[in-house]
Amino acid sequence: MAKTILLVTHEETVATDYGYMAGYLEELGHTVVHHSVLDATPGHDGFLPANVDFPSLDGIDSVIIFGSFTHTYDERTRAWVEKEMDFIREIRDRGTPYLGICFGAQLLAEVLGGKTVKAPALEAGMISFTTTESCPVATGPWFSWHNDKVELPADVEVLAENEMAPQVFKSGNSLGVQFHPEVTTELMEEWLRVGGDELVGKLNPDEFRRQWSEGGQTAQRHGRELIDWFLEVEPVVHA
Repeated sequence: MAKTILLVTHEETVATDYGYMAGYLEELGHTVVHHSVLDATPGHDGFLPANVDFPSLDGIDSVIIFGSFTHTYDERTRAWVEKEMDFIREIRDRGTPYLGICFGAQLLAEVLGGKTVKAPALEAGMISFTTTESCPVATGPWFSWHNDKVELPADVEVLAENEMAPQVFKSGNSLGVQFHPEVTTELMEEWLRVGGDELVGKLNPDEFRRQWSEGGQTAQRHGRELIDWFLEVEPVVHA
């Protein structure tokens, strides 16, 4: 059955922040609705005002919220972050299936009563992790680039983790993944252009590219498997 899926991105970059996912969803016959929260990238004098006038959820079957260069706890952006969390609460109140990617997962964690904190180190490049039997994603390789981690309440189901952070978690029909299943080569290069300074002294860009060259196609295949699974997630019907 064809669905209408809302994709929410943040910084608007040369290579779209939803990577190959919009195209893949359309190939499968679904309708994609896009909302961009920010039309700015780091390197400007702060962020432009955020667009938190989110589309109506009427007629929306599923929602995917992607990553951001900001942090949920950054006081400069906290005002619109809280409004985006209110939107996620509305998604969950309606029973609409939700997938949060990286920043989108961190927003979900806070909505569930957890929090996002600074990780002990940057986690960037291709990663793998340990999964439970019920985890809908492969153990790896996956593309990662973040320096935060979520701390979750005990009632949230952690489906995958490594020594750095929880990597997949679930509450009802909402799923959060800390890594980036949407990445393409073009998007990776764009992130290196606008955020590569973060890697200095931690991971050489050539090593970054080498890891992607070796594992990127596999990661994209895993990402499509994740989307296939997510499309089967049912809405919650409230009595």
